[in-house]
Amino acid sequence: MNHPLKRCSGNYSNGQMEFTGTYVTELSQGSIKEYREGLWQFWHPNGSLRYEGVYKKGSLISKKCWTTSGELVACDLVITTALDKIRLLKA
Repeated sequence: MNHPLKRCSGNYSNGQMEFTGTYVTELSQGSIKEYREGLWQFWHPNGSLRYEGVYKKGSLISKKCWTTSGELVACDLVITTALDKIRLLKA
């Protein structure tokens, strides 16, 4: 069965882009399952890129993270709270 990609995005209260990505919704064994698919990006409130993750059937297959000044760093140095880890990585 073909499950089309659905795009979602959100903005910070200041109007800056906060995130964008695609997901799939499918019916599996009588329940609805949603999972990330493809490229997901999150930005810092200042507009610089924060996180970029690639997902395949809901599994995180690659990730990159940046500081607020735009420096590429290990993701453990950018993601600071448990909520951020769930929200950004959602793997």
